[in-house]
Amino acid sequence: MSSSEPFRRRLWDTLGTALLAVVLALVVWVNATYQNDMPREGPFPDPIHIEVLNAPKGLILTNQADEYVSVRIKAFASSWSSLRPSTFSATVDWSGLLEGVHPVPVKVTCSDPTVTILSTQPESVYVQLERLAKQDATVRVELKDMDDMPLGYAVGSPQVEPESVTLEGPASAVESVAAVIAALSLAGQRTAVDRMVEVHALDRDGKLVSSVRLTPEGVRVRLEIEKKLNYREVAVRARTKGQPARGYFVSSVGVEPDTVTVVGPPAIIAAMPGLVSVKGEVDVTRATRMLAERMELDLPEGVSLLTEREGQQSTVLVTVGIDAVTGGTTVELPLQARKLGAGLMVRLSVPTVDVILRGPAVLLDDLETDLLDAYVDIGGLGEGKHQVRTVVVLLGAQESELRLLVVASISPGYVEADIRRIPTPTPTATATSTPTPTPTATLPPTLTMPPTLT
Repeated sequence: MSSSEPFRRRLWDTLGTALLAVVLALVVWVNATYQNDMPREGPFPDPIHIEVLNAPKGLILTNQADEYVSVRIKAFASSWSSLRPSTFSATVDWSGLLEGVHPVPVKVTCSDPTVTILSTQPESVYVQLERLAKQDATVRVELKDMDDMPLGYAVGSPQVEPESVTLEGPASAVESVAAVIAALSLAGQRTAVDRMVEVHALDRDGKLVSSVRLTPEGVRVRLEIEKKLNYREVAVRARTKGQPARGYFVSSVGVEPDTVTVVGPPAIIAAMPGLVSVKGEVDVTRATRMLAERMELDLPEGVSLLTEREGQQSTVLVTVGIDAVTGGTTVELPLQARKLGAGLMVRLSVPTVDVILRGPAVLLDDLETDLLDAYVDIGGLGEGKHQVRTVVVLLGAQESELRLLVVASISPGYVEADIRRIPTPTPTATATSTPTPTPTATLPPTLTMPPTLT
């Protein structure tokens, strides 16, 4: 027997003991670690977004399939705090799917290998696939609120650009589209329209087909709106006669409506002034309170209100305010036009306006008429006939006691301004040149009645 044999035996015994000690130490360490960081099961708090893989071309999803999945996991306690929705991946594979309804399993994985996916909710999602269709459709303009347009205006044919749009979506939805509409409201519209309008796909019942996408989503609509030749908008004027009772005065004269649209033969309508009066005057003799009276309009023969029914008279409501005297006077002022464009001339439908002032009687008694200015602002207006508002101001009122005076009423409130281009002078073959008179742009300011306290 070799002398080295006992040595080998002792060596192996020593190595075996050492290895056993290492294994026992490892077991103790693993057990201690496991006790301090035990795995925990539970639902992950955030939903995981489902990603679609291999979607077949030419098909489109038509149902509301689940887009998120909830998972129940098992993970070490130390791992839970580091988990995020991005740590997980949820996918559904649509490869090989045809038209119809299909249950597709949801596959969830985690980038942390120590995490175990125990369950998913839902386990599968149902998808309904349909053939993707695409076709062009002509856009139709639908004019809305035409009854709310001002009276006497005519609407032309709408122009659309582009004339058609592309429909894209499920074949059944595209086939259900009966019309593509661009709805345009004309409420209060007096001028031509040029704007972008959103388009909508509607079925035969007029309901919106929301599953169809339109390209482009809006179109440009142009629409001419013009005033009819045999219609005209004119202002209405009412006058009073007599004097109220002692200690009272006429505080206001109102007409409702203060402008009306009349209709009649084109020649008569064109020759009419821009102002019509009521027949007669409101008698305020000895009045002590407000008067209201429906009065007939003084219209030329063959002319009537646009809204007038057969047998109905052309009337307006005239109201006259009567207040106790704190100071009031009626002044007739010359009417001027301001901001007339270069090369233009203007003729106003009335030369004067009636202005009712209220305020301290002592100021009214000493009021000089050259401190009152009545005008219409025609800045920016071109050739043609326009209804413009009358304005009266007290010159220097902010720096004096005149600020205590109030313009209570202006009659008429609107006048017609007939703007024309100044004719070019015709040259004459004479030895000496004679200056050509320049047409007057506005009426000369002449006071026809001094202010009187009423």
